[in-house]
Amino acid sequence: MITKTEAILSLRPGVGFIMRDNDLVAIEWDTDGVQPLTEAEVTKEIKRLEAEAVTTEATRVATIQAARDHALGLGFTNAMIDVMYPNLAP
Repeated sequence: MITKTEAILSLRPGVGFIMRDNDLVAIEWDTDGVQPLTEAEVTKEIKRLEAEAVTTEATRVATIQAARDHALGLGFTNAMIDVMYPNLAP
C-alpha cells in the first residue's frame, strides 16, 4: 500500500516537509515556494503509484516465468533452475 508520504514525495520530488498526523493541511514545507497539495491530488497519486506497482509486479512475474519456460525447453528441470538460478524463483 502506498502512503501519503510516498505520494507527496512523488508529486514534490526533492522537497523537504514535515507532516503530522497524516494531515495534508498542516504540512510544513522546508523549501520556499512549494505549492500545497490537495487531498484529491494525493489520492490520485496514490492510485497511480499503486497501479504502477501492480503493473511492475506483473511484468516481473511474466519475465521470470518466460525465463523458466525457456530453461525448461532447454532440458533443465525445475530443481536445476531453482539451484542454478535462484533469482528465477516464482
